[in-house]
Amino acid sequence: MVNSRMQHIRDALLIIIGAFALSFSVVGFMAPNQLLDGGFTGIAIILNSLFGTPIGVVALAMMSVALLVSYILLGPAFGKKTVLATVIFTLSIDFWDKLMHLRPITREMPLAVFYGGLIAGVALATIFHTGASTGGTDALAAVIKRYTGVPLGRALLLIDVVVAFVAGLFFGPEPLMYSLILIFIETQVIDLVLNGISATERLWIVSEKWEEIRAFIVAQMGRGATVFDGEGAYTGKSRKVVIAYVPRRMAIQVRRRIHQIDPDVFLAVEPSIGVYGEGFKHAGRD
Repeated sequence: MVNSRMQHIRDALLIIIGAFALSFSVVGFMAPNQLLDGGFTGIAIILNSLFGTPIGVVALAMMSVALLVSYILLGPAFGKKTVLATVIFTLSIDFWDKLMHLRPITREMPLAVFYGGLIAGVALATIFHTGASTGGTDALAAVIKRYTGVPLGRALLLIDVVVAFVAGLFFGPEPLMYSLILIFIETQVIDLVLNGISATERLWIVSEKWEEIRAFIVAQMGRGATVFDGEGAYTGKSRKVVIAYVPRRMAIQVRRRIHQIDPDVFLAVEPSIGVYGEGFKHAGRD
């Protein structure tokens, strides 16, 4: 019970921090330079540039409608965390703009694109890590998926690209091109923060000297390994297959030693995004 309460508190704090950082990116980098990262926030930025309407209030209104429609059509798929993230994010936009009078951090487009996308990506990853989301378009995308069968990721991308191209009609092709770069940076940063930089490598090892290789990995490197029976598709011969997960900092040393043990070894290496269990992270405690 205590752990669950602490988890809720931690998630709420992360949502607040992420929402304020995301709104800072919008006010400090995106809106002044007519850069959009798609979604309802992008539409609100367009309306702000054309009519001077407040970005936060307009975005909140559109997101609220999207959340209400999704609740009616899909049920309570979007929980309290998403509502919290949406409200704090949209209201903090006007907090930075109207109360703090935050001025543009830079007018240099390459700097605005890079730092705007970087901060927004980290902020969104922080929010996503709690199981929440923001922007409202994920709700709209879920509705599109339900009634058209279009995959969720494709629906989200379609909405963001449509918003970006609509902005291009008003702002011209150059802001559109910069906005697409910003969206790319933002999504890459989200993946990087959520998944890490492949801190672990998975080794698939097929060798006649599998016992010696297993002993090296377990006894000398102090890592675990799994051995199972395989069969060569071409030769039809039975082979032992060893699978081991090693930290990336140790991977080169392990690979070199395996090749020393068996120069003819078959060794496949692939990055592993998340490894949980003894010697690695504990599931649910990222």
